[in-house]
Amino acid sequence: MSDRRVLIISSHPLFAEGIERILQEDGNLVVVARSRELEDALPLMQDHQPDTIIIDNDEPGLQDAEVVNLLVGNQAERQVIFLTLSGSRMIVYHRQRVEDATPEDLLSMLRTHPTRPNPEGTVS
Repeated sequence: MSDRRVLIISSHPLFAEGIERILQEDGNLVVVARSRELEDALPLMQDHQPDTIIIDNDEPGLQDAEVVNLLVGNQAERQVIFLTLSGSRMIVYHRQRVEDATPEDLLSMLRTHPTRPNPEGTVS
């Protein structure tokens, strides 16, 4: 399995660092970039082509479908996960909601979502 590349968007350094540490415990997840604001994340998405984008759902203006469409763009296989510390909730693109989310729930979601096709055309 190839490494899943992750971009984290949060203006809260403790939130972003905590998520990054959780992901580092899994050998197949690599945080390729972190951004404090959506506008700063857009060029990072172009540069790093993340498989998954994790967004602090407590950020104002980062909860609506327009944001998901902007982040996914023409990358239909890209996964977008909204996390919140309020109620430990995780919302995954495809409208899957997980209540009382734990670090294990996050890792499970990242492991079960297919990554991009490999050179042979199959999904790894």
